[in-house]
Amino acid sequence: MMSRRALALMTALVTAAGPAAVPSAASADVPTLVVVQDLLLRTTVHVTSAHDEDSPASWLDETLLSGTRDGVTARSYLRFDMSYLPEGVIRSATLRLTGLGAPACGPEVGEGVQVRRVTEPWSDDFLHWGNQPASTDQDAQTSTKGVTPQCAVYPDTVEWPVTDLVNAWAGGAENHGLVLRSPDESTDDGLWTFSSWINPLDVVPVLTVTMDVPSAPYTRASSIETHEDAADTWVAGLTPRIESQVVDPAGGSLTAEFEVEHDPAAPGQGSGRIWSATSGPASSFGRPSVLVPPGLLEDGWRIRWRVRAHNVTAGTVSGWSAWNVGTVAADVPRITARQVVPSYESEHSTVSVSLTPELRATVTHPLLDSARVVFQMAYDPDAPSQGTGLIWEETVVDVPSGGQAVVTVPDGLVDGGLQVRWRVGAYGGPFQSGWSDWRKLTLDM
Repeated sequence: MMSRRALALMTALVTAAGPAAVPSAASADVPTLVVVQDLLLRTTVHVTSAHDEDSPASWLDETLLSGTRDGVTARSYLRFDMSYLPEGVIRSATLRLTGLGAPACGPEVGEGVQVRRVTEPWSDDFLHWGNQPASTDQDAQTSTKGVTPQCAVYPDTVEWPVTDLVNAWAGGAENHGLVLRSPDESTDDGLWTFSSWINPLDVVPVLTVTMDVPSAPYTRASSIETHEDAADTWVAGLTPRIESQVVDPAGGSLTAEFEVEHDPAAPGQGSGRIWSATSGPASSFGRPSVLVPPGLLEDGWRIRWRVRAHNVTAGTVSGWSAWNVGTVAADVPRITARQVVPSYESEHSTVSVSLTPELRATVTHPLLDSARVVFQMAYDPDAPSQGTGLIWEETVVDVPSGGQAVVTVPDGLVDGGLQVRWRVGAYGGPFQSGWSDWRKLTLDM
């Protein structure tokens, strides 16, 4: 069975309005941005007077039908998720469907198709003519545009202004979706056909909402290259990278401002700010970062760092995050001298002349006498027909710092001619090396 799909949430910044000011809960002058957002499409289904409880409608149909022809009446139901909309004032809302067929071409064809707000729950898994939910014609909208294969532009979109219907949901009415139906089902006016959600994303139904949204930037998931060791946090290297996710429900162009200071709990090392910087711009939910420049930090220093978000478009700024504290360590583990024995180098890959070669790597740890070293082998993604994912992993413990870790590919693990890739990671103490880069390897006899 085909899996259900949801239309990706899309947000686009249009313009800014209001004075540039730092927002506060008590301020009435918080700048707003105009946000255009497509609601998340949950499901679509059409039901006809021929559907009964023994033969219900299917949400897997690729078309939506509306109208009456030859005594058969059809209605289509659509459900969109309002929960992703930010808080703000709705300016307008437009429903757009891709038309596939109509009684005729033209801007006015018959009585057209009416969009109503559904007022009762319904299930796309078991919907038939006898259990349809109620709907209201309050604020209902009708479009008479006809799109058929004979039209000059085909396929084309049909639109309905549904601002009042969406505002009803925003005002507290339960969101049970929308229904497409004939304004007068007794006229036998013909059938309209539209593309359903079981189609490529560029032709599925779209409900677009334009809003004024107050700017309220904030940061989350801030990080620096560290390692947690019990109660201690070690900052990796003298030029660590600091990053943070910046978010604003109003969208816009955002930057992250970072500060690094001496830890007041270690007064003998210095006091006050060491460095500050502002990142380049990013979109909302982006992760801008900065790199602490050389010559500012020293090995063993206790430092602290924090971040705040700026919305450059709206001229707003968040409060500072809480301070994070760590100890600077000048060096991190290094992996060098990686080898495959026996092997030779070809133009695109290392080639082993054995199906059970040795994989070797030298590991140097700045703080420990020994480390734990992990080797991994996986299928080469450039040869997907041979397989995908991890093939084998082996760990070597107590490898002396500066010493060589060695593993042997097990007998019978791979076949001759297999293309793989391998990497190494070193672990132990306050730092881990992270994984080395992948290296290609062809295993042959």
